[in-house]
Amino acid sequence: MMSDTSPHRPSRNAVLRAELVAQVAESAPPHTAARTSRIAVASVLAFALAGATTGGAVAATAALTPPSSVAISMDEMLMYSFPGTEFLGTPLVVNGSEETVIELGPRPENATALALSVRCIDPGRYDVSIDGVEDSWVECADDADDPENPGGASWQQPATDEGPQSVTVSGSSGDRYLVWISWSAPPVTPEPSQEQADALADGVVTRDEYLAGLDRYIACMEASGWSVGVIDREAEVVDYRIEAISGADDLRCYAAEFVELDIAWQISRED
Repeated sequence: MMSDTSPHRPSRNAVLRAELVAQVAESAPPHTAARTSRIAVASVLAFALAGATTGGAVAATAALTPPSSVAISMDEMLMYSFPGTEFLGTPLVVNGSEETVIELGPRPENATALALSVRCIDPGRYDVSIDGVEDSWVECADDADDPENPGGASWQQPATDEGPQSVTVSGSSGDRYLVWISWSAPPVTPEPSQEQADALADGVVTRDEYLAGLDRYIACMEASGWSVGVIDREAEVVDYRIEAISGADDLRCYAAEFVELDIAWQISRED
């Protein structure tokens, strides 16, 4: 889940809320660029963008660009972009401009998804197709506060025996980007709790049901050892902060107790 973060207390802020609404409202949502958190720097891999790094899991043909570099934190990928996910095989990192076609090798036996991260080197829009079918796009804007980090987005594409077999990223002429790909086994998303299911049953989410779901989410997180601070409980959409990147626990508690209520409530506020 993407959000702007402080070093130790990430916030589920308006960027996340807009993204959640987009995921429900559109079949092929954009992955709006979010700046990468700088919280996890223990294991940083820097890749020179004059070529591609490949492994046994995937192979690629890429439109190469002049040398440049970006930094990718593997700790952050595991904790923040893909919480609770196991990466299988050898990840591939490849840079491109205009169109880059990445042909995927055999899917590892235990892989159930393909983890994708598209990072912008230059601001712009980058369209992503899976097996020749438009999947989504990443759009990065200029940021006067952080011009060296235009941003990017990460997500997972379910894998079957039929695919995915290839990933294509297309940008405007001269605009550069980096693609990180790995076969993956994301954690199984929990089913909604009975309380969340009951609150959703009539198709209308009241504020009491929304707040009750938030309280159950907080209780679940605290039972797992995490502290959640509510910034303003009286706000129409409550802002809250987690003490640290909480990975799979956040994913589990949010899915079980709050995610569908949160999305439905926020969509209703748009009416």
